[in-house]
Amino acid sequence: MSTLLDMYGVALALTTAKPDSTTTAKQVDDWIHANKVCCHTLLSVLSNDLFDVYASYKNAKDIWDSLILKYTAEDIVRQRFVITNYYRWEMIEGKDIKIQINEYHKLIEDIKTESITLPDEFVS
Repeated sequence: MSTLLDMYGVALALTTAKPDSTTTAKQVDDWIHANKVCCHTLLSVLSNDLFDVYASYKNAKDIWDSLILKYTAEDIVRQRFVITNYYRWEMIEGKDIKIQINEYHKLIEDIKTESITLPDEFVS
């Protein structure tokens, strides 16, 4: 798989942190390009529901790490991930309300899937 990633120049975005002020302009440009291509590639293969959740992420590594955690983690870790996403979610004024409602319903479904019980005040 790493050969495939290297072929498209996106491995840099998944294996290297965002460059800081000590790196050259060329390295920064390479990382930005790799991150953009990798984000687009990851988002393009996700279902609409998952796309809506991950479209706001700015770094490909964040998307990748989140997907790895969500689909390969132990039950307790996965439950923590779902709860964290629920608590982190918020309404955004400039974003389409239908999309936000769908995101919220997806979070609630994730909570149900993990058999996490929330008080009625949290889900009403």
